[in-house]
Amino acid sequence: MRFLQIIFFFLLQMTLFAQSPINISQLDKKYQKKYDKALNHISSNEFEKATNVIVEIIQKYPNFIKGQIKLSNLYIKTKNKDLAIKHLKYIIDNNLADQPKLTMTLADLLEEKGKYKEAVTYIKPLLDNKRLSPRNLKTVTRRFAELTFREYTYSNPVEFDPQSISDFINTEKSECLPAFNADGSIMIYTSIDQSAGRNKNEDLYISTIDENGNFSRGESIESLNTNENEGAHTFSQDGTIIIFTACNRKDSYGGCDLYISFYKNGSWGQVYNMGPEVNSRFSDKQPSLSADNKTLYFSSTRIGGKGKEDIWTVRLINGKWTQAENLGSTVNTNQNEGSPFIHADNNTLYFRSDGHIGLGDYDLFISRKNESQWSKPENLGHPINSKTNDGALFVDLFGQTAYYTSDKLNNGQHLDILKFKLPDHLKPNAVSYLNIKVKDAVTKKYIEANVKITNITNSKVIKTIKTTNEGALMVIPKGNFAVSISKSGYLFHSENIDIDRIKTHLDPIVFEIELLPIVDKGAICKPITLHNIFFESGSSKLLDISNTEVQNLVSLLETQSKIKIKIIGHTDNIGEADDNLKLSEDRAKAVYSELIKLGIDSNRLSYLGKGETEPLAENDTQEGRMINRRTTFVVSPQ
Repeated sequence: MRFLQIIFFFLLQMTLFAQSPINISQLDKKYQKKYDKALNHISSNEFEKATNVIVEIIQKYPNFIKGQIKLSNLYIKTKNKDLAIKHLKYIIDNNLADQPKLTMTLADLLEEKGKYKEAVTYIKPLLDNKRLSPRNLKTVTRRFAELTFREYTYSNPVEFDPQSISDFINTEKSECLPAFNADGSIMIYTSIDQSAGRNKNEDLYISTIDENGNFSRGESIESLNTNENEGAHTFSQDGTIIIFTACNRKDSYGGCDLYISFYKNGSWGQVYNMGPEVNSRFSDKQPSLSADNKTLYFSSTRIGGKGKEDIWTVRLINGKWTQAENLGSTVNTNQNEGSPFIHADNNTLYFRSDGHIGLGDYDLFISRKNESQWSKPENLGHPINSKTNDGALFVDLFGQTAYYTSDKLNNGQHLDILKFKLPDHLKPNAVSYLNIKVKDAVTKKYIEANVKITNITNSKVIKTIKTTNEGALMVIPKGNFAVSISKSGYLFHSENIDIDRIKTHLDPIVFEIELLPIVDKGAICKPITLHNIFFESGSSKLLDISNTEVQNLVSLLETQSKIKIKIIGHTDNIGEADDNLKLSEDRAKAVYSELIKLGIDSNRLSYLGKGETEPLAENDTQEGRMINRRTTFVVSPQ
């Protein structure tokens, strides 16, 4: 019995010894000399000889911790990373060393091999290591988050099939940073010439796109380009404003600044530095202008940021840009954020970052604004993002197609502009565009007019713009809107736009409006439909959402003090004709009464009901009946 106890104790000690690290003093003299010889080989950069010697020692003493660490380092130096992984695993699995750095190195090597799940398994225990300093724990936590994200992202790729936009655009030069107007008929982009024998030269180019999506050959915008570099730009949705980056100009505030030019009478006008509210003595570049032309996003290295390069914003109030404001720590990190792109919905921001958790270097992210707060940025995923730098993004008005810059399709020879279908979960909010052209109803010539768009649910004016002879192109978000077109000396015209009911965000809205001139004896006796007058169903009770249209009538009568108008009600043919006649008269009277309540002299007003007698469309469809149920007015003869 005593003999068995001795044997058991001896085996236990051998087991514990096998699992314990061995230091140099525990090697016999012969192997101590061999290790010294290996160190001399390393000092002489004779890595292969050193490796052979340490392998021999490890075969005899597998738990010789310094030898195991030195051997794994040698394998890393000599690019034999599989063996480096093997020896680092042996050290960590057998608890031979409590050195978090070894675990971090192993995780890096496993990641290189695409073994993300295994890398996460090894690094996770470090999160509970009480010996880590706060700084090192922060590093480990970040690394754990990166590996966890990459494991998931590579296992769940998003839909991605990039295509070159056109051989007329992509050339042997580098083309990048596409920007489109609202209807997608014009693209402005940057072309970079790095041909042999000349310095890099960046210029702004323009291409027009026909109804079939074909691009014209890109042409230099000579009025904007100089012998220096122009690029990294934004192009307004209405096609009238360009803001671009230029560096080291005489009027620069320092480094790279933002410059602005306006398109008028068929050409781009004088270029202006955007001033000290926008520019600083640091690098200010990569602008993105909101669809209403009132908010500008850009990247800057100026003092006061959260990191090295941040995204900042300025707003246009009463014709002046406000002081720049940092977008905040939700979007900006202690590293670099840049290349912002604010979608036309004015709520969805795409940008590049090497500070948020990603796949390596710069990745593309999306953040959405909820009132004044930005959501936590979401990585666009793999393979949109990759281990290399990924270029700035532009998303079309309808949120269907994304454009970006890459060398993926030409083996890295130069940059091209590519496009791809945006996955549903990365799409912005639904928006459409409104294109209005205004004519004189008599002469049929195009005229300038004022356009006001009001959200009829809250009476908030979301856009005011003046049309030109070419019309007015603007973005309109999802919602129900009253559109009023007016010009001094003319009767106003109104339209109602209900995105998702009448139109969808993929169905652009195009109007060619004729305004009736007011002459000495009134106006041409043609009824004007009040598209934004609404009643309760089957009732003459005027709904509050009609306030915008009623106010339009008040403004007309106040500015044209000599005219009189008649309000006329119409219905569809559902129900009895006599009932419809009375309903139409009651509805016309409701508008009449509201005008009197708002201060209009009753002597200038009259009303009439015509029931179902003057339909504009067939009554056998819901759409036709909706057209027939209308309120109009005519200018009465003096």
